[in-house]
Amino acid sequence: MICSICELDPSSHSLKKISENENMTIYYTCPAQASKYYDSSGIIHHYNNELNTIKSEKWMWIVDCSGYSLKHLMQHQVGIGLGELISKKHSHHLEKICIINPNWYIYSMCSIVWPFLNKKVKSIILYDNKEYISNLENMS
Repeated sequence: MICSICELDPSSHSLKKISENENMTIYYTCPAQASKYYDSSGIIHHYNNELNTIKSEKWMWIVDCSGYSLKHLMQHQVGIGLGELISKKHSHHLEKICIINPNWYIYSMCSIVWPFLNKKVKSIILYDNKEYISNLENMS
């Protein structure tokens, strides 16, 4: 099902399926590339619809933080909503979340979202900075 907002403007929400076979589906997102980065309900609806289409046994999510800035951090409802959605509905077959190009703003967002994630999701997040994730795990 195509997101009606993205049908009109494909740059609205950033979530792209970059690979799919019977064993693994890989998604890529770069929040700084989303023109409607503030559209919390639209983004959550888009992700839920897309993740409902997964046909493979497992999936992986690559989150590219290039360009992630204060204006994105201010939209913490998006992060919390996605954290809850993934934890409550789409974590069963989720293998890994790879956060690439992290910066101070995404670390702050992760600190905000951390309490809303289930244990499995917390355990499969990979950052470039291993010390940071260790500190988050100690908060649990």
